[in-house]
Amino acid sequence: MINTIRFKEANCKNCYKCIRSCPVKAISFNNDQAQIMEDNCILCGNCLKVCPQNAKSVVDEIGKIKEFIKKNYGVYASIAPSFPSAFKSHNVKVLFSALKKIGFSYVEETAVGAFLVSREYEKLIKKGEMRNIITTACPVVVSLVEKYYPKAIKYLSPVVSPMIAHAKILKHTYGEDIKVVFIGPCLAKKKEYKDGENDNLIDAVVTFDELKKWFEDEDIDFNEFESENVKDDETLIERYYPIVGGILKTIDKESYYKFLSIDGFENCMETLDAIVKGNINGYFIEMNSCRGGCINGPCNNNSSFIEAYDDILNYVSNKNGLSHLKDIKAQVDLSKRFYNKEIKSLIPDDNTIRNILKKIGKFKKEDELNCGACGYSSCREKAIAVYNNKADLHMCLPYMREKAESISNIIINSSPNAILALNSEFYIQEVNSSAYRIFNIENINLIGKNVFDFFDCPDFLIVKDTGKDILNQKFYYDKFDVTVEQSIIYSKEHEAIIIIMKDITKEEKNQEKMNKVRSETVEIAQRVIEKQMRVAQEIASLLGETTAETKVALTKLKDTIVTKMGEEE
Repeated sequence: MINTIRFKEANCKNCYKCIRSCPVKAISFNNDQAQIMEDNCILCGNCLKVCPQNAKSVVDEIGKIKEFIKKNYGVYASIAPSFPSAFKSHNVKVLFSALKKIGFSYVEETAVGAFLVSREYEKLIKKGEMRNIITTACPVVVSLVEKYYPKAIKYLSPVVSPMIAHAKILKHTYGEDIKVVFIGPCLAKKKEYKDGENDNLIDAVVTFDELKKWFEDEDIDFNEFESENVKDDETLIERYYPIVGGILKTIDKESYYKFLSIDGFENCMETLDAIVKGNINGYFIEMNSCRGGCINGPCNNNSSFIEAYDDILNYVSNKNGLSHLKDIKAQVDLSKRFYNKEIKSLIPDDNTIRNILKKIGKFKKEDELNCGACGYSSCREKAIAVYNNKADLHMCLPYMREKAESISNIIINSSPNAILALNSEFYIQEVNSSAYRIFNIENINLIGKNVFDFFDCPDFLIVKDTGKDILNQKFYYDKFDVTVEQSIIYSKEHEAIIIIMKDITKEEKNQEKMNKVRSETVEIAQRVIEKQMRVAQEIASLLGETTAETKVALTKLKDTIVTKMGEEE
């Protein structure tokens, strides 16, 4: 079966807003993806209205209707009485003419069916056999009772909705072969008409939002139909149906029943809780799931509720004609049966619930915040959903935030480097323990202090002004006699400056000592070289003098010997 509402996987952002808005929690969440549980869903449409990512889509039957028109079927439109609030027209002929232009053979207000439904309600009231009577015009209320309050089924008025009543009238009047299309603000009608008991009376359902899109695609201009203004004195009071108390306006209330109009899920569920407990007796209750009535339906985007309400009042007062209304007679069977379709969840024992809660850090009652961020009203309710495979264990946002913060704190505080986070005004927002240790300032709280009161580095300003990071630059903080290898990172999106400082003071001092030793060694070597050169030079000088003297002596000796030899000859 194709779900009436479908989720787009790529768009789901794990915000759980749809679960929070679902009154019966018919949305499962597994593997970071929300899914409609078709059997549990009552098609209230709340998830459609609240989804911030537009991650949900509705089954569209316009293509199916276009095929009917293309094949020359007689396509008859039954349009819900809330249409003036959607199309801002107090003249019925304008919308009817626009519908005929896009291919509909005949258009009539669903209020015609509501007229007969109200007569059936009056019969039930006069009989007075039911302890309480709940109206069945709202298919969401019917599904709510059948699935979640089966003990209240006996109080549902055994009467079809105005949509089904009108379809029966149309097919009885114009033939079984015509195609009937219901047009309205209600998403649940897309499922109601497929109920086997409705005998295929409705062939397709189009929402007001879908019809508007269709008109846009066809370039329909309502102004061209404004001249088609036909009025008479025929008033159809059932046009009040879409507003709170509208049904009560259409019936004779001369009976022992007390008459009450209930709208909105909270009020409906609260009333049904009281009814199944047996505390309520002698009430005729008009019940509508949408707060404010059908004019506030999920597929009827109005500018404001009060304007939509005013549109209905103005439309009814204009007395747009239905001249054949006085000839409508109950020539069709409008009875309806309802069935127990109760949805039951497995309820684990307390020990199992406790074990589930322990897995997300909830070891005692005080740990159960019941914040509702996961979409469930209490931690125990979420644990039951986990047990029934409707929810992920880690959907608990406080737990995941605490876990993420814990992990990030471990990472930051385990880092041997000093880490500071500054705001755009250079005030310190975060600082890790290593920063205190490296700069030996454990007795000072840096949070909220201006960074320049402690770390006077002009690079902070340069990074903020230019938006360009400075990475792995050496900087000496003479105030602390600390040298760091520093990276300054600017996050424009968060308007924050992140500073990461690696303490290289020891290495720098070791390097200075090494450089000093090397310098001294070079100096000593230079002195040794110079001394050796001097010694060599002195030796050479002495050797030079000795050699000269020896030369002189030997020369003299040679000359003496030569002289003697000459004399002897």
